Amino acid sequence: MQKLLDIANIKAGHPFRGAVAENINGNARVIQIKNINEDGEVNWKGLIKTNLAGKNSPNWLQQDDVIFSARGMKNIAAHIGELKHPTVCAQHYYVIQVKTEAILPEFLAWQLNQNPVQHYLKNYAQGSSQLSIPKTLLGNAPIYLPDKKRQKTIIELNKIVIKEKKVLNGLIDNRAKQLQAIAQKILKNQET
Repeated sequence: MQKLLDIANIKAGHPFRGAVAENINGNARVIQIKNINEDGEVNWKGLIKTNLAGKNSPNWLQQDDVIFSARGMKNIAAHIGELKHPTVCAQHYYVIQVKTEAILPEFLAWQLNQNPVQHYLKNYAQGSSQLSIPKTLLGNAPIYLPDKKRQKTIIELNKIVIKEKKVLNGLIDNRAKQLQAIAQKILKNQET
């Protein structure tokens, strides 16, 4: 077992002052809390565009970064795969960059979302209604380093679970729509 800070660098997200101002002609896309689902997937189509200007160059996200939401009731990690546009994450995130080949970034994101790490973070988080994860707390999170073959197997199993969830949720949504259609038909017949 290692601490996260032993295997990765942790930086804060982009420091916006106030709300992120949308600009359809902007030079950057922004990942906000609402853009990541409970499985750690980024809704890339839902990102807003904004214009980042100033003296300092933005801390652009890079492929294989892991971002972690530091505020809110759900502290979710997401692995950043291939980036098609210049993108930053909002200040409510930490950007985690792996500094060892002993762990795959995608496996790290998965592990940060699992009960052992989540339980550790919740026990020591600050705040009651709005949890806040300080950088030092995240840096001290216990991280396990199984061999890469096992990490790859877990990543693939996680992808299968996410696909199965989507299929099952799709079936549930379809059944609900069928029931709504039946209800409308019954109510329409009652009115005539």
